[in-house]
Amino acid sequence: MEQEDLDYVLVPLGLCVLGTYHVWLLITVLRHPIRTVIGLNSQSRHQWVLSMMSDPLKNGVLAVQTIRNNIMASTLLATTAITLSSLISVFVSSTSNSGNTSNLVYGNKTATLFNKVLLYLAVLSCCLSLQCAVY
Repeated sequence: MEQEDLDYVLVPLGLCVLGTYHVWLLITVLRHPIRTVIGLNSQSRHQWVLSMMSDPLKNGVLAVQTIRNNIMASTLLATTAITLSSLISVFVSSTSNSGNTSNLVYGNKTATLFNKVLLYLAVLSCCLSLQCAVY
């Protein structure tokens, strides 16, 4: 296989591995939630809510502050994801043909629009799936 055709095999293979992992994670969360961090976090949140509701006068301010901090953290992560997506799109859409290609980049190094869009979508889907895993 030629080096120019390597992207047409490796990028769909990487997306297939990513999709397979997410399907496995979904099945595991639905059938055995204790085996995942998502299920453990859900159970601990449920227990936390029950403990906060047991004495609302004592724990009311703590509950409100905790919810506020979670909203602020979610906003920060969303802003970071949008910023990274914008940086990736700028990197992919740059049209500089300096001729200096890195040895870390495998596959097709030509600057066609299809290759840039394919690279952008692959990296963006990977970043967004990691950001969704955080939530």
